Amino acid sequence: MNKRAKTPVLLDLGAMENFINHQYVMHLHLPVKCLPTLRKVFNVDGTPNKKGDIVFYMDLEVHTREKHTNMRFFLTDLSPQRMILGYPWFAANQLKINWAKGWIDYTQLLIVIKTLKA
Repeated sequence: MNKRAKTPVLLDLGAMENFINHQYVMHLHLPVKCLPTLRKVFNVDGTPNKKGDIVFYMDLEVHTREKHTNMRFFLTDLSPQRMILGYPWFAANQLKINWAKGWIDYTQLLIVIKTLKA
């Protein structure tokens, strides 16, 4: 049985990893894996994340236009966001961005994310 969920995603060049909201993953009943060692996580203001250390992750296939990339997502509390695509996604996709004009090529932003077994 295939399931689909449409959700907004935050693109954050300052995020050094890709993240997905832990509660959103549980709501969708997606499979997760345990990290061998815990990872500390801090919010943008430097405070510890209220969910605590990162314990779980999941590997997802990310489709951006014709490019398909397997990427790791770490589960944490992202309230109110559901997903953050960080630097690893930007590096893999090399978006056309004009920072001075605040312009991004929106044709590159049809993003489909799925579990590797889907």
